[in-house]
Amino acid sequence: MKRSLICFFVLLTVSTAIAQEQSFLVLGDIHYDRMEDHEMTWLSEKPDDLRQVKEYTQISKEIWPVFSSHLRQRALQHDPAVKAVVQLGDLSEGLAGNEKMADQMARAAVAAVEAVNMPVPWLLIKGNHDITGPGAVEAFDNHYISQIKKQLKRNDITSSGYAHQTGDNLFVAFDPWDKSDDVLDQLDKNLSSSDAQFKFVMVHMPVIPINERCWYVYRDEPQKRERLLEIIAKNRAVVLTAHLHLYAVVRRETDQGSIVQITFNSVIRDLEKKTADKVYTTFGWNLATDHPEWEPATLAKRIRLLDEESRYVTFFKQQDLPGYGLITTNPNTEEMFLEYYAGVNKTSYERICISDLMKRL
Repeated sequence: MKRSLICFFVLLTVSTAIAQEQSFLVLGDIHYDRMEDHEMTWLSEKPDDLRQVKEYTQISKEIWPVFSSHLRQRALQHDPAVKAVVQLGDLSEGLAGNEKMADQMARAAVAAVEAVNMPVPWLLIKGNHDITGPGAVEAFDNHYISQIKKQLKRNDITSSGYAHQTGDNLFVAFDPWDKSDDVLDQLDKNLSSSDAQFKFVMVHMPVIPINERCWYVYRDEPQKRERLLEIIAKNRAVVLTAHLHLYAVVRRETDQGSIVQITFNSVIRDLEKKTADKVYTTFGWNLATDHPEWEPATLAKRIRLLDEESRYVTFFKQQDLPGYGLITTNPNTEEMFLEYYAGVNKTSYERICISDLMKRL
């Protein structure tokens, strides 16, 4: 009897040691930029892009060092232990102007990642700015893919559509610009072939619209979008996305179950900002009509798209509040929580139980 009890407690101790809580830092767009990485003659012909570049180079110079140092301290000190940093695309500003500058910009962006000296690896994915401009696609393939392999200590990663598992957590990168016929099959395989308890799809562009612009994956390809939603829902994966420079949480119902999508924004202009000026909690055509000045020629179409999508949305919260997320998973309780932090504030803006949101209605 005594021997049996000893064996039981040994097994319990081993089981507890294996199934531990884990946390992950999650970042949205960064748009890291330096003026010396642009061909200014080429850029000067694009006045709106030039305006953005001037802003992002200033943010990179003044805000990024403080913000990245704060993130490093969170990774070192947070309990449960942080196991990785998830960055959801647009690490760089792009728009370098020529192949040489694009290569230089990509090298500078990955060097900025390494300079943070994180105690944990970065999971990087492709954003539209990372591949915008002459030579940008080639530079991404040459430097970003190499950096992903280096960060994760894996030589088998050959593309931007990869999968990586840490403990009971599976992260699958989906590249919406991959035109391969089997890109959705590969996503399904990456998700379904793992027995991880918690699964995440990392994709730069949202799969569910969250604002007036209606920018989401496969917007004009409804059959592909339905399949994408089906794959995500049946694998009970949480979608982590960025692109729109907003923080948002949305739940969408499908025949396969609920999909929860969390959108992050890490383009920070005010490190001390704690709250958003306006919070949207009603999803529908109102998102478009609240901003009638944006592309008025497409307003009617976007009203229709949002109205149709609203039939399936059962939870929604969206605001302009830059910062970062901390996602914590607990295999023992089967719970997953999101803590969202504005700027470099040490107190979370809010804490949401993602596992509760994922429960089928």
